[in-house]
Amino acid sequence: MTEVLTRSPAPFPYPHDARDRVPIILTALAQIQTQPKQTSLRDRKDLVSVAFTDPAMEKGTNSRASSGPSYEVFLCFRGVDTRHQFTDCLYHGMVDAGIVVFRDNESLHVGKEIGSELLQAIQNSKIYIPIFSKNYASSHWCLRELAHMVDCTSKSNGNKEILPIFLDVEPEDVKLKTNLYRQTLSKRQKTSCPEVESWEKALTEVGRIKGWNWKKDRGQGDLIHSVIRTVSAKLKMTHENVTEHLVGIGDRVDAIIKMLDVGSDSVRFLGIHGMGGVGKTTLAKVVFNELSSNFDRCCFLADVRESSKDNNGKVKLQKQLLSNLLGSHSIAQICHVNDGINMMNKGVLKSKKVLIVLDDVDEKEQFRSLAGKCNWFGSGSGIIVTTRDQSVLMIEGEATSEGLANISTYDVQEMEFGHALKLFSKHAFRRDSPPDHRISLSKDIVLTLGKLPLALEITGSSLNSKPEALWVDTLKKLKEAPPMGVQRKLMISYERLDYAQRQVFLDIACLFVYRDKTYPFYMWDACGYYPHDALEALVLTSLIKIKYGSTLWMHDQVRDLGRDIVRQENFNDPRERSRVWNPEEALSILKWKEGSRKIEALSLGWLHDDEDLIRKHDEFANLRSLRFLKGKGVILVGDFNNLLSSLRWLSWRYCSDQFEATNFHPTNLVVLDLSYSNISEEWNGWSQIREISKLKVLDLSYCKCLKRTPDLSTWGSLEKLILAGCENLIEIDPSIGKLSLLTTLDLSRCDSLREVPEEIGCLQPSTEIVMPYPQDLLPKTLGDMQSLLTFVANSYTINLPLLIAVLANVRQLDLSECTDIKVLPNSIGKLKSLVKLDLSSTSIGHLPDSIGNLKQLKVLRMRNISGIRKLPSAVGLLEKLEELDASACCNLTGNISEEIGRLSCLRILNLSDTRISGLSTTMSRLSSLQTLDLAPCPELKQLPELPPSLTCLRWDPNKWGSIIGSTVYEQETPTPALPSNNGALSQQETPIPALPTSIFTLSQLETLSVSCENVEFLPQLPSSLRVLALRLLATTRSPDFSNLKNLSTLMFYGCSMPEFSGIFDAELKIFRMELCKFRKLDALFQVEMKELRSLMMSRCEFLPEVVDLSRMKNLEDVHLSNCKLLVEIRGLEELGSLCFLVVKRCRSMKGMSDLSKLKKLMELSVTDCPKLRSVEGLNRLESLRWLTIINAGEFQGDTSDLNLEHSLIR
Repeated sequence: MTEVLTRSPAPFPYPHDARDRVPIILTALAQIQTQPKQTSLRDRKDLVSVAFTDPAMEKGTNSRASSGPSYEVFLCFRGVDTRHQFTDCLYHGMVDAGIVVFRDNESLHVGKEIGSELLQAIQNSKIYIPIFSKNYASSHWCLRELAHMVDCTSKSNGNKEILPIFLDVEPEDVKLKTNLYRQTLSKRQKTSCPEVESWEKALTEVGRIKGWNWKKDRGQGDLIHSVIRTVSAKLKMTHENVTEHLVGIGDRVDAIIKMLDVGSDSVRFLGIHGMGGVGKTTLAKVVFNELSSNFDRCCFLADVRESSKDNNGKVKLQKQLLSNLLGSHSIAQICHVNDGINMMNKGVLKSKKVLIVLDDVDEKEQFRSLAGKCNWFGSGSGIIVTTRDQSVLMIEGEATSEGLANISTYDVQEMEFGHALKLFSKHAFRRDSPPDHRISLSKDIVLTLGKLPLALEITGSSLNSKPEALWVDTLKKLKEAPPMGVQRKLMISYERLDYAQRQVFLDIACLFVYRDKTYPFYMWDACGYYPHDALEALVLTSLIKIKYGSTLWMHDQVRDLGRDIVRQENFNDPRERSRVWNPEEALSILKWKEGSRKIEALSLGWLHDDEDLIRKHDEFANLRSLRFLKGKGVILVGDFNNLLSSLRWLSWRYCSDQFEATNFHPTNLVVLDLSYSNISEEWNGWSQIREISKLKVLDLSYCKCLKRTPDLSTWGSLEKLILAGCENLIEIDPSIGKLSLLTTLDLSRCDSLREVPEEIGCLQPSTEIVMPYPQDLLPKTLGDMQSLLTFVANSYTINLPLLIAVLANVRQLDLSECTDIKVLPNSIGKLKSLVKLDLSSTSIGHLPDSIGNLKQLKVLRMRNISGIRKLPSAVGLLEKLEELDASACCNLTGNISEEIGRLSCLRILNLSDTRISGLSTTMSRLSSLQTLDLAPCPELKQLPELPPSLTCLRWDPNKWGSIIGSTVYEQETPTPALPSNNGALSQQETPIPALPTSIFTLSQLETLSVSCENVEFLPQLPSSLRVLALRLLATTRSPDFSNLKNLSTLMFYGCSMPEFSGIFDAELKIFRMELCKFRKLDALFQVEMKELRSLMMSRCEFLPEVVDLSRMKNLEDVHLSNCKLLVEIRGLEELGSLCFLVVKRCRSMKGMSDLSKLKKLMELSVTDCPKLRSVEGLNRLESLRWLTIINAGEFQGDTSDLNLEHSLIR
């Protein structure tokens, strides 16, 4: 048996691009010309191979020689035994693989000392390979070389290595435990050879090294191949150069390696996609370097997009790929792309386990021509593709039987804030964190850059050693547009878009980030922008994402790029830009009647000044191209005849009940949003907008004055009618039956509506109807609505079997609050198209087994059903289920079935407020699970291993439940008993185990809410946490939060500890404490916490007597209650952003600083603070709307000049 090294087998690399080697080649040629002809140190071919050594590999070499060429491998062998057989094959194999090898020549053996050439060759080599054969010990030269190799290795600080080959001898022979070498050395010892002792020592030492052990009955080819692979790996022949400033990529690399499944026999394709500058190439390089030793051959094709632009670019890439994998001899016949494809179709790589990276691919043809089919490659191969355009990964007919690729994808997200700040600091300061005087600026810049790696590197490097004034100017510029280097990267994706796709992109960037896509979709369709195609293109190119089903999301840097593109249309004059999203600029354009045909979109925002609300017709005269207009509370006045003819979307929320415009006929309008308006059925505007025949969306939600809908018959194109929240609506006009194209009718929260017209049954194509609450009966014609896809009963008394029979194609069925439903019929299993089923607050006693037939079901909600005692195993058959909510099923007991482990798509599992006592160990198989809610679960005392995909965990073995989302107690309720400080358990207490230490491995966990009663210590928590809520933690040892750099929300309830540790480096935005005992809380108010927005403290002991808030300059909400020791609040004058200040039952408080600078304060409440002295500045709170002063000592003031909506002073 061949004894192989324990290190994984290495790739079989070949020389890199020779263009990078030109200077080295010229040097090598010069050396050849100057070598004496008789020199046999190496032949000329060998010397030329020096030129193909990667210069990067020389870095770190511990060569002590001052002259002579450097080598990577030194071969030491007995010439008469192996020179013309094994050694010759090994030597040439290494040279072909690009390894610089020294092969000893016996003509150099003159005299008793090792010659200078040999000495330099040994000293200048990195890896020594002694080839032990039968007669090896009979050569004193071999033994001298071996002793010198051992000496050099021992002095190299680990930079040199010996890899022995036992060729037809055993390691025991070399260790002198047999007579083979021992007798030979004994003979030399008799001749008084002084070197024998050092030779014996060298042989014994090298014999203990694990190497390769070859037997005569086995072929030498596999052995040679193994040696070359291992040497290549150790020399890092295939490694890609990676920036030295790598931060926060460990988890990402691990995830990608897991997806590649290197141990699998299948050919794995993985697409790494994301926006430009997010770090795709860096990730691919690190993965390539880490995995290359597991493959036979490796190739990293960099910058495929740019390389493909050259003449015959794809052919050159094919040649580079095949040359690296097979050798230069393989590419001679490739003249056309089809030649390379045909060669790979013939299976030239079929026997090779290869690792290939195709970097920055932007066309499918590039992919097809280089790695189009999985049957081109050997078993276990891995192909990684980086791209900013996901569409290149979508190869039609992806059937493995045809050999086409089945591609997994990895979406590269922006960095965590802590990692982003560290990366920026490495470039800006050459250290891991900013110096104290630049912390604030650094954090602002990182947040502005959106945590994009490329932007952080470029900006950080540009600010290195620069004065603070330049930093401030840079921050201002970054708030307008990304750095130029980032813009160039992002523009690559933008420039690939067609005209319509660019218009949609710019609309989103300027108007619709974080907005629902439904209404914009109608506008884009009316403008001929093909929104289906445009949105798909933007998603695939990573310029946008669609989150939460329909929300448009865009990275800050991409948004700023889009806005800068619009800004560059005319940098100095917003009147000449296509989109004006700044309300001040938009208002100015209208005020001064300076509109132009160039303007397509105008957003006025919320106008507070009554004069600004009135907008006259002549202000719109020049806006001939305006297609989007948004203005809250605007009053249109004048004759609008022939105006706004291009308008497609009018967002007119909070519209006045007075309509003063005439001839208001925007004939091309498709979206009209009148939500939250004061209009009624008597509104004068109905008569004019009734003529808008192309209207597709009419949003009247929360129009509380509306009692009856207007005549709807003229809006024959209407597809969406939204009446949600019209709480006084009592009648829907029968003309609704004429809306033949209506697809959505939302009547939710129309509490006064007592019946629905029979004509609703005429809505044949209707796909969604949300019924009001409450109702007495369904319209009899509901049975005609065969295509109804969504039905919401809202506490409606219904005949469920009949409803199921009628709604055969329903996709969403909401039966929540229908308490009359006591049995869920077996026929529920016939709803094959059902995607969402809500049974919450019904009276059913169990789920029928037929529930398992709902193969399309994604959401199953069954909250607050007291009759449910167990989850049937049939739930495990719901293979597409993404959400399972059984919270508040108070009689759900026992262990959750192991069948739950089959729900591979499950993202949300809510079992809170149940009495379950155990979770199945199969929970770890829920590879998609993100949210697990177990607060409270009083019978659940232990957690199983959890899946690494988890982002939110709430667990409370007590009955109080999670504190996330809870508020501080407003009333003086009795204080619950808190756990003792010593953490000891009484005999009556049930021991609750600590959080499992494995929680630290949940690298994606962002939210953790946990009760810690009787827990003596917290394990280290994952650094990914953003929200942490702890209840009832009583410890004498403060928990260490120093690694939680991304923490933004921290909440304590009923906790006791000596002091804080490590939270002040976090980006805390919300900090809440209730019923806590912290002995050293002063530290909280002695550090800069500029990101803190909300501070809430209630019933906390050991609060310092003086609370100074001046270092929390961005606070918006301060709530202090029942703080018995609090005497004074200082620093309020520094809180320019403060909106809410509530101080209650702080009976020792005597002082509060001046309020006059709180220009944004909207609510002030001071109650039960009887010792409070007079406070200045109350009469200067210009934004104050709600004021409560009760039993507040001397605190009073003149409020006559304040515009208060609510005031209570006594």
